[in-house]
Formats: sequence, structure tokens, C-alpha cells
Amino acid sequence: MDVSHIGVRVRDLDASVKFYTALGFTEAKRLTVPDQMAEGLLGLSPPIGFEAVYLRNGGVVLQLLTFSGYPAPDEPERGMVGAGLTHLSVAVADLAAAQDAVTAAGGAVVADPGGGFACMVRDPDGQLIELVNERVRPVPPVNEAR
Repeated sequence: MDVSHIGVRVRDLDASVKFYTALGFTEAKRLTVPDQMAEGLLGLSPPIGFEAVYLRNGGVVLQLLTFSGYPAPDEPERGMVGAGLTHLSVAVADLAAAQDAVTAAGGAVVADPGGGFACMVRDPDGQLIELVNERVRPVPPVNEAR
């Protein structure tokens, strides 16, 4: 078994694609799921309006998804102490350049302890993302694992 993809609910697919593209993701596929299929899979009642964009970065596939029939509610910002998925971490060559790309693409830098090792940012929907200098990531990529 292996991980197929990680799904992230977004409010605006195009804005989110722009944001994640700025972090090195590339668009792999767009998909509109018919309501009948979405109803059976997700247990939602039509109209659902399920649309998804799949993005790749290395061996990771990120699914950005939205449901036009179910507008995303306003929620408090997610943090590190709640149960469930807390953050996505992206290794970058240049932390300062990545921070600039994040803000230019509609995100925000929310914590930067300095030193050029890592920082926390939020995507346009408030999802927490860690940017980590690729030289100090805690686990090397599979192709570099020893």
C-alpha cells in the first residue's frame, strides 16, 4: 500500500492552484465528479458540485477540492494542537524566496523564528503549511534515504 493523495478543501480552486503552484506544485489533472457518484462516495445530497484539481510535487499528490452545493463555512484558523491533520510541510531551497512567493500568491507568513531553517505560512483558506529549508528537513526524500 502507499498514499494516493492528500485532500484539502478550498473555497476558490483557481486561487489555491496559484498558491500551491508558487510552492512548486504542478497541475496534473482537473476533475468534475458527477453528483450521483459523489453522493454514493461522500454521503452528501445533490446538488453537490464536486470539483477537484490534483497537483504534484515530487512523490506527493495534493487534491484541492470544492463543493459548489456545500459552501465552506467560516471556521477558526486551524492550529498545531487540534486533533487531525495539522499541517503540510514543503521543503524549499530558499526560505526567503518561498516566503515572498507565498505572499505574492495570496498566502501569509505567520511565524518565522529566524535563522533560515523553517517558518509557518497559511494558504488562502488558512491551511497551515511549514516551509522547511531542504538542507535540514527531518527525513530525507525516499531517493536519498540511507
